[in-house]
Amino acid sequence: MDDIFRKIFILSIFLNFSFAQTQTNFEVIDSLLNSIVGEISEQIRSDKIKVETSLQNKVIENRILNSFSKRFALYINDDADAILVRLDAFKSRIKYAPVSRGLFRKFVNRRVEINLYCSVIQDGKVLFSRDFKREHSDYVKDDAIQDLEDESFDFTRGEFIGNTLTIDKLLEVAVLVLSVGISIYLLFAVRK
Repeated sequence: MDDIFRKIFILSIFLNFSFAQTQTNFEVIDSLLNSIVGEISEQIRSDKIKVETSLQNKVIENRILNSFSKRFALYINDDADAILVRLDAFKSRIKYAPVSRGLFRKFVNRRVEINLYCSVIQDGKVLFSRDFKREHSDYVKDDAIQDLEDESFDFTRGEFIGNTLTIDKLLEVAVLVLSVGISIYLLFAVRK
């Protein structure tokens, strides 16, 4: 019996620690961007690149350039040997879906999705041009969402999806109230 309580205690510590280490939305997006840059880098057969960007968000642009600079020598002026990497569009979507845990909602499913449209051109020939998509999904505490979003950056803000009041929840409340009512009635009926 003592062993069971010890296992439950260790499991609860592990779960609390794992939720305490939740990444912010900005960190998740940055990780997904690094993954995309890694995939693009694998397809480039050169050690120097020139990056042209038409991204509206300069924070995202700087994160991508920083990631490229770790893998390649970046050139701004026209270098004949450099491969041109064009970053044309970026879009992020963050959605929170409530997870039903009885009557009290404690966790939400966070889904982060980013799209980055990129073209790679060498000697006037397009090597590839495509939309790179990455997704991340995890569970976060309901009351921690405001800490995960950054007020300064719109792309880190999410939206709740799904109705908060559904037939299933109403039915669950009705069954619970009815069960408590029957239990109280039977308690006093048996006493008499």
